[in-house]
Amino acid sequence: MKTKKSLEDQGNDCTHARSRAMAEAVVAAFSGLLKDEAQKHGGFLGLRHLEDMEDVFHVKAEELSIVFEKALQDSHREQEDLKWHAIKRPAFDRLMVKHFENLFFSRGANGLPHGVLSRRVLPGFFLALNMMLGPEAITTYQVRCDEAMERVMNGKVPVDWDLVEKDPDVHAVVLDALYTIAQYFNNPFQRADWFIQIVNSNLAPARAGASDAYWRLDQRSLFKLVSNLLLDLKKAIRNDVAWTHLALRHEGANRDSLKAILRKL
Repeated sequence: MKTKKSLEDQGNDCTHARSRAMAEAVVAAFSGLLKDEAQKHGGFLGLRHLEDMEDVFHVKAEELSIVFEKALQDSHREQEDLKWHAIKRPAFDRLMVKHFENLFFSRGANGLPHGVLSRRVLPGFFLALNMMLGPEAITTYQVRCDEAMERVMNGKVPVDWDLVEKDPDVHAVVLDALYTIAQYFNNPFQRADWFIQIVNSNLAPARAGASDAYWRLDQRSLFKLVSNLLLDLKKAIRNDVAWTHLALRHEGANRDSLKAILRKL
């Protein structure tokens, strides 16, 4: 019977594959240079030829160092991702981050970096979330989502967060939280200044030499975060049935007012 690999095993597999690829890149680069040079001299290379190639080797080494540096940065980001998933956090916290984790720095299939957020944002984000929702509501949401996760997964690991998110109680909890958060952005620029101050004053420590060591949250990246975070709420407002259920849980809920807030964002 096949079992899913642990996060640590997945990380080791990625590291091994990347190390193997880097080693093969070195061999391919320098053996290719030697073959090309040998062909120029009738299949024979002497010490003089190798000395002449020294500058070429230095150039190639510089090119490879750039590739390796990017690979090491990617490896560090992957390790940070694995740490995040390995840490036992309340399900509600994870579900909140799930809404905007696509904005975290990463390297795409084309090799180009993309994203606008560092994971260093998380301590400040959770602090701001606690201040907007209140500790009592946060605790209630965490308990309900943890219970739902246990019910949905029934002991299976790793947790399938897409499946957990589809649970009706989880969906209701998330929408209730997003509804409250949205109210704080009636004046988006004033709230943005507050949010940015909270986050940048509580950034997680950066690893020495990391590419995001000097990263700070700015207005543009914050509005992207908030827009992604509130996406499910936007969908609920456009759906008559979903809005009715939400409005029943929030006395005095004003659909038009909420639409206006979301348009500002």
